[in-house]
Amino acid sequence: MLVHLRWTRDVAVVTVAFVSIAVLAAAGAAPAAPGGGKKPPPATTPSYSLADVGAYGGEPTIATNTKGELYDTTPSGGTLLYKSTDQGTTWSQATTADPSSGDDCVFTDQSNAVYECNLAGSESTAPLQADIWKSIDDGQSWMYGNNNVNLAVSTNLCGTSCSPFGVDRQWGAANIPAGGSTKTATVILMYHDFYGPSQIWVNVSTDGGKTFGPPENVLANLTAAGADQAVVAQADSACSTVPAGVAIAKSGPHPGRIFVAWIASDPESAVTGCNVTMADAFHNLFIASSDDGGATWTPRLAYDAGVGHDASTPFVAFTLDNQGNPYFGFTTPGPSDNPAVCAAESTAGTVQSDPTCAYHMWVAWSPDGGTTWDGGGGTLPGSAAKAYEVDPSASAQTDLFPTIAAGDPGKVDVSWLRTNEIEPTDALGKFDPGGCGGPGPTNGNPTFYPPLCNWNLYAGQSLDLTAAPGGETWTTGAVTPTPMHVGDICNLGIFCIAPASNRNLLDFNSETVDPTTGLAHIAYADDNTVNKLRVANQTSGPGIVAPTGPGKKHP
Repeated sequence: MLVHLRWTRDVAVVTVAFVSIAVLAAAGAAPAAPGGGKKPPPATTPSYSLADVGAYGGEPTIATNTKGELYDTTPSGGTLLYKSTDQGTTWSQATTADPSSGDDCVFTDQSNAVYECNLAGSESTAPLQADIWKSIDDGQSWMYGNNNVNLAVSTNLCGTSCSPFGVDRQWGAANIPAGGSTKTATVILMYHDFYGPSQIWVNVSTDGGKTFGPPENVLANLTAAGADQAVVAQADSACSTVPAGVAIAKSGPHPGRIFVAWIASDPESAVTGCNVTMADAFHNLFIASSDDGGATWTPRLAYDAGVGHDASTPFVAFTLDNQGNPYFGFTTPGPSDNPAVCAAESTAGTVQSDPTCAYHMWVAWSPDGGTTWDGGGGTLPGSAAKAYEVDPSASAQTDLFPTIAAGDPGKVDVSWLRTNEIEPTDALGKFDPGGCGGPGPTNGNPTFYPPLCNWNLYAGQSLDLTAAPGGETWTTGAVTPTPMHVGDICNLGIFCIAPASNRNLLDFNSETVDPTTGLAHIAYADDNTVNKLRVANQTSGPGIVAPTGPGKKHP
């Protein structure tokens, strides 16, 4: 099935705006770009094909190796891993590293070794620990990344992580330093604790993932340059955090720089139930970077969306471009949203007529390795005053499940799930439970809830984020021709209580770019039309990185 990004009748107002920009560009009257130049005409629209990966599974992560081979994993049934060698068209299942999984992820190093991270697996005696697995034979067999604590007592007490406070939502990354091999790769396991001080932690391996050191508290090990923003980062993170990812720069001005990323609420959120209920709005986007292998860290606020402007939908996306610059993809209401007004309108059943309450897709990035975001000017030095809005409109909509992949600096592919309803929210900016499950009372919902929500996968691309926010160009549109999910999508984690709340998709989708073609691949779950783990493969249009494969030309 081949799907071109296009504007559907449901966003007719935006269609006019999009066409107007194209016409102006063709006539030589495009809006001026920063610096006085004319804005380039919109790029050729990407096309996507859809493919089945395997049995249904939620929150998939997708990764690629240097040959353009793709890996897709889901924790639904263990660390289920699939591989494609034909740009995502067909998939085969690899050996399962662990039959038990709470969360997982997949990543690779420059040698094309494959790694998986896993939560609550079968190896550890202690509960809620995380593990790293590694394969050097393309997923046929797996090596376990042990912690030195376990090795000292000759039994697996506490997994790879050995966290005394438990682990939740772990991520992993690997990098082979100059002159090294996969046996000397730096491998990072990153997570936040579940029943402790709500900190961001890392375990570090310098022997290719064979052994790992103790958990290190990122915000307790600061560089001199990191002290200025550490107080704010610690205050905002002390109640609740949601880890966004970990990445290591493989090239660019800072090779080997480690980034961890997360979202946080604020100090006043403690009364809502830290680290458990998810009832507060996670509006602060943070990173911390390390240039000494994870020993010390420099935290930075990337963007503050504003109190009550929740970015935990349920996760934000994080990635690096090919020069080691960091990016966030996230969904949240726009700056004009007033959480109290939207909550009152939600209760009154009138929120569908207030587009300021709609959730949109956004991007924030740093062109200088994490110091300055979107030109700066925000609440803390270097933080963004404005983010890049991917899908501006004045229509009723809710965007969730953001993904992002970056190529050359300023070039990104993104995706998100969208419904043409505004999901009702409370005064804290969080979705009302079951808010997209349709009006009651027969289903237990209030009568003022909107109609049952139909969700489609959307994709977008920009090749000019080097322009200031608002000066860039986006091509966007629906990828799935029919809804891939119908009903509610809950963002309250373990407080998503059926039947009012729906967590069938679990918590996120994922995206990567094939370095041999420059084209995007989006992993998602479809529980409506095919009940499968699926992938959307870009098949034509601009790539976000120069292709390196045969022909070296974008299709």
